[in-house]
Amino acid sequence: MKRISSWVLAGTGILLAGLAVDMAWAQGGAHPATASGVPALAPDKKTLSIRRMPKLGKVKQPTPLYNTSATRSSPGRPHEWAVFEVIYDTSPEWLDEVVVTYYLMAERRSDKKEFTYYQTTVRYTDVARGEHTACVALPPAALLRNGDQFVGFAVEISGGDGTLLDVKNEVQGAPLPTEWWKKPEVTENKSVVKREGLVDRSKTPFGLVNIDDYEVVK
Repeated sequence: MKRISSWVLAGTGILLAGLAVDMAWAQGGAHPATASGVPALAPDKKTLSIRRMPKLGKVKQPTPLYNTSATRSSPGRPHEWAVFEVIYDTSPEWLDEVVVTYYLMAERRSDKKEFTYYQTTVRYTDVARGEHTACVALPPAALLRNGDQFVGFAVEISGGDGTLLDVKNEVQGAPLPTEWWKKPEVTENKSVVKREGLVDRSKTPFGLVNIDDYEVVK
């Protein structure tokens, strides 16, 4: 059993709180995806492998600036986005489709701890053998309103047939349990609000930067 210090057992529910207390999360056992009806990891993980995840403390980037003939009425500093890039490798000559589901937990610092949970799925087509980059971003307004401290980021990548090919998780600060994005006691907690807002890179100002490094979104 692994002991942690920030998720508090209160009654029958688990509350996110800033108080330092101890509790234990169960570890081990069968892969939860199998029990929940979601396909388990493919036997041959070499089909696709996630090689690098973003460092949650280094994801903020200013809005890219383009040279145009238009002029601004007033100068201003570029706003900050949170940009999450995932590097993965594929071994087949071609994959018709790669489906990436992103999960993000953000913390808003205030008098009490408040968390926002984001989830989005993006489909990429005609993925050739080699190295690839998948990327989503959180707009500046979402950072300002809902929190810009990121405590958890996870990625599940599947084939077009739904077979789960690889999964990775990056955690910082808050002691989130294993596969936290599948835990109702985390995602359904009353201190956590589910929101939209996490979008594929192609739908942001970053979409035209190094465009050949990214796959086509279906």
